Amino acid sequence: MRYLKVACLCVFLSLMGIVGCDFLERQPTDSVTRDNFFENPDQLEQGVIGVYSKLQDVYENQWAFTEMRSDNTTSMWNQQNRGPHPYWIIEEWTMAPSNLILEPYWQDVYQGIQRANTVINALNARSQPSERLQRLTGEAKFLRALNYFHLARLFGSVPLPRNEVRGPDDAFATIESKSPVDSVYAQVISDAQDAISLLPVENPAGEGRATEGAARTLLGDVYLHRGEYASARDQFQSVVELGEYTLLDDYASAFDPSVSPNEESVFSVQFGAFSGDRGLGNTLFTTFAPHNSGTEIIGDVSANPVGLNIPTRDMLDSYEEGDERKSASIGFFVDPDNIDRGIAINDTIPYVKKYLSPSSVRGVTGDDWPIYRYSEVLLKLAEVLNELGQTGDAFQYVNMVRDRAGLQDLPNSLSQSEFREAVYREQRVELAFENDRWYNLLRTERALSVMREHGNKMRGIQPHWQLPVYQIEEFKLRYPIPAREIDLNPDLEQASGW
Repeated sequence: MRYLKVACLCVFLSLMGIVGCDFLERQPTDSVTRDNFFENPDQLEQGVIGVYSKLQDVYENQWAFTEMRSDNTTSMWNQQNRGPHPYWIIEEWTMAPSNLILEPYWQDVYQGIQRANTVINALNARSQPSERLQRLTGEAKFLRALNYFHLARLFGSVPLPRNEVRGPDDAFATIESKSPVDSVYAQVISDAQDAISLLPVENPAGEGRATEGAARTLLGDVYLHRGEYASARDQFQSVVELGEYTLLDDYASAFDPSVSPNEESVFSVQFGAFSGDRGLGNTLFTTFAPHNSGTEIIGDVSANPVGLNIPTRDMLDSYEEGDERKSASIGFFVDPDNIDRGIAINDTIPYVKKYLSPSSVRGVTGDDWPIYRYSEVLLKLAEVLNELGQTGDAFQYVNMVRDRAGLQDLPNSLSQSEFREAVYREQRVELAFENDRWYNLLRTERALSVMREHGNKMRGIQPHWQLPVYQIEEFKLRYPIPAREIDLNPDLEQASGW
């Protein structure tokens, strides 16, 4: 799994449309094409690995759309870079469809979908699928569902291609226009249900591959976002009953690459620090370190810290006294020169250190990016139980997470509404900097109120910010379709308000 980009190079070339010359009467037999590649299970396995590998690209920018967009993190002003930085614009709520980060993210997600479609079509063409091929189909459908789930939450109505695009001629025939968001969710649910029926409890392909537990967690999350609490409860409860997952004794260990296998990880994006291929490593620790920290945090003269995804003061205040998760998630850069910087607290600037494990390879770490952890399953199970009026049954799951963090149990006298707010707070600190906060604000319909209040605070902290920064309107809760996609496809309509 950690050699994804190497293993799937041939697959990538074939999926992206290697086309033979028109004047040849026969397809070449000594080169790889889409039509001659998927001939045996090993090649189909490589095709699925190619779908996994695209997650690395997606999650290189996912945090900007789901963490820095929220009240969890902010950006560090750099006076030497005064241009319209595309990341800053996302945080400031002044972005346009031409934003330079939006288009690459859109392409990365849809390339993952295209690869999944290609492999699913090849797998479906097999007349007698083996147990291995059924598993591969389940993995491809899980990954397609995950990609579409991101699109549905971030963009709403989007194109919904379910067959591979094999060349320019059928590109627009496959992607005619946007599908209603309900249709996108229906596809996600269908793919996740198929994945549950096809995936094993333990994947023989090894760590980092999708399992029944991952598919059930995804499906439960979809039902939760749809407000279908009973269905969400059934899926999360099933994950608990599998008995495959547990909370590690120490919160920080859940993010330590040396702790493997990680029994708390339900599904994550795999990275690896290999001297022979830096492209497989996680580089986000340099992105998240304060830009004036030099080598003090990242310890690498070949990389430059950027100062993005900086924890906000509100995020810092969300931790209770004695919460062990705070020191495991956040570091503090102290320097006298910080005093004049808006986001600093006196001479101190916080930074995300969850993904800052020691590495012998310069410029990268081996930190995986968690998509689903068992603690998230427990907290969301508690949430849906409470929404179903089963608050008494929900306390145990929240308290398991709090106990691991070194905190006391919640008072069992909490009402349903009080418990709801307690679970929201717990989800925020437990899953901080794991791309969960913005999605939770959206699905609980708190995004407008929370972010308007947050914007008022931030304008007072970041003195360079002036209106229309944080001028938040409801249509901005969904991202626009990238301008280039609108220009390329005359049938694709821009989202309302943009």
